[in-house]
Amino acid sequence: MNKNNICYLTLALLAMLMLPSFISAQNDDNNMPELSFSEDKAIFPGEERSRRKFDNAVIADLDQDGYMDMLLTEHSRRVELFWNNKGVFERGEPFIFGDTHGIAIGDYNGDGLLEVLVQPGGGDGKNPRKLRAYTVNLDRSVSEEKEFKHFKASRGRAVKFIDGNNDGNLGLLLTAFPPKNQNDKAHFLYLKDEEQEFKFSKFLPYADRFNDRMTYVDFNNDNITDMIFYGGSKVIAVQGEANNKFTDVTETVLGDLTNTNLTTSVSEIDFDNDADFDLFLTRSKHAFDAESDYDTENKRFYFFARREPFKHDSIKIKGDFKIENLQMAFPHFDVFIGAKKKLFKRKLDKHGHQDFTLTQKEAEGWPEDTSKKGLYIGYLGNDYWRIEGFTNAPTSGVIHNVVEKPETIELKNLPAKLLENQNGTFVDVTAKLGIDISEQTTSSAVGDFNNDGWSDLYIVRYGHSASQIEQFLYLNDEGKQFKRIEGHGIVREEVGSTGMGADAFDYDKDGDLDIIYANERGRWHLFTNHLKSDNNYVVVNVGNSPSGKVTPIGAILTLKAGGNIYKRVVGATSSYFSHPLNTNLHIGLGTSTKIDEAEVLWSNGEKQSLDIVKLNTTYNVGKSN
Repeated sequence: MNKNNICYLTLALLAMLMLPSFISAQNDDNNMPELSFSEDKAIFPGEERSRRKFDNAVIADLDQDGYMDMLLTEHSRRVELFWNNKGVFERGEPFIFGDTHGIAIGDYNGDGLLEVLVQPGGGDGKNPRKLRAYTVNLDRSVSEEKEFKHFKASRGRAVKFIDGNNDGNLGLLLTAFPPKNQNDKAHFLYLKDEEQEFKFSKFLPYADRFNDRMTYVDFNNDNITDMIFYGGSKVIAVQGEANNKFTDVTETVLGDLTNTNLTTSVSEIDFDNDADFDLFLTRSKHAFDAESDYDTENKRFYFFARREPFKHDSIKIKGDFKIENLQMAFPHFDVFIGAKKKLFKRKLDKHGHQDFTLTQKEAEGWPEDTSKKGLYIGYLGNDYWRIEGFTNAPTSGVIHNVVEKPETIELKNLPAKLLENQNGTFVDVTAKLGIDISEQTTSSAVGDFNNDGWSDLYIVRYGHSASQIEQFLYLNDEGKQFKRIEGHGIVREEVGSTGMGADAFDYDKDGDLDIIYANERGRWHLFTNHLKSDNNYVVVNVGNSPSGKVTPIGAILTLKAGGNIYKRVVGATSSYFSHPLNTNLHIGLGTSTKIDEAEVLWSNGEKQSLDIVKLNTTYNVGKSN
């Protein structure tokens, strides 16, 4: 055999050996998911430290530069401000401090600037407070705080704008956690007033003390705002009628579904594109109840306690005592170590997590007196440790290298629910549509994440706090069923935390919806959508009404394409306490190439039609400030 033949044979053999690798690599690329998400710290420089959280992100174009900014609540500490610089976020100077609950954003006084209304917390009921306001200027400066001194002080919760009589003037709906035996004083309606800006009008229907969460949804399709109150033992439906009249229609609209307890969020979703709003409900336990969990694979033990004495005294640990994400909120921050009750000295502020390691010698023994409130840690011998305490506020942490499963508290099943709107009444279609979530959940974000023309569901899981977990993502199969997909990339990595709120918005204006969500006792996370699809979409950015007199809050976009009817509402959110102002209404269109009709209806009845010819772009409608 000559040298040339040998060379050709060698090359052929090498090609045959390389072919499987080439095919495998090609298949791997083809099998990459169409829909995936990831985080990038260069885009969103969120704090790496775990802290307490509250509610959803509050999204709005605060400086009116065309990109959506964010206010993110760190409970009992401050609200973080993030400016959006054309798809890259910059941490701003915070201006809201202390115990903060609901936040609403809108230009209620017509000055062309956005106001931020803030409902402070009530100091665990000991310090009821009143609504406050700030104005954000176009240069990103913020006015000094203004307090609505004539408002009723409360242990406040929600603050949301409402145009209850469809005249274009914004009123306010506030909820509160009421004093005992005063449940009828929980939902406050304030109307526009020339002298005081807002004037108290009346109390709205209620259920129980924990019925302080609320979501707007026009469930009877009459273009008058209705509302759902929830959070306690019941869900109630309140119908808006002309001239700020509101009627409890729970029995008719919800029937037995009113008994759905421990509802944590309600999202409006038109899953079947029939131009009425259905509802998706998440549910989890009250935040006061004790928890404990064990990750068998990673040998981690999680505990949570609040307002009740607690003790875990059979914790067998291999080696040193290592605790991660210890959270102890005010009051009673102290950690006492060993028989001598040596005080743990924090190097970081008290509002965030602490990590530390103790040797058996450092924590040897158990004190005789544990009457002082705080957390006690002691080594008992034979590799066994004890933690014990009594703190008014939440105390939690994750202990590593626990080689035997301690006693744990199993969370009850609280299935999420999908309710279909059938001529103004709701019917449970959860199982029928293929949603199978029996565990506890805290929030959902609705959006067409793959732009196929059908609204999907991103759902935040509660519990599993000793572990890292993937969140739920259900894709809508043409309104017929929802299919859970895995490997999408949205994973809760910080242990010792649990789910909080979520919202969807296109922060980088690339035509697909991204996700911002928070973990309680964890961190805020912005997940960028890396959709690989030829599906079409359109975004309608809603400004003030054609007359310029009415803000976009509550404006409704109705769009017809490909035999479907799409409806979107400015300010729609799963947030139970806050009212954002994302004016960019996103609609995935799938393979549709033509918009048949598009119209925006403002709250006072003004309308404007759009002639949408070009797809995969943003259309502006109405007047800008």
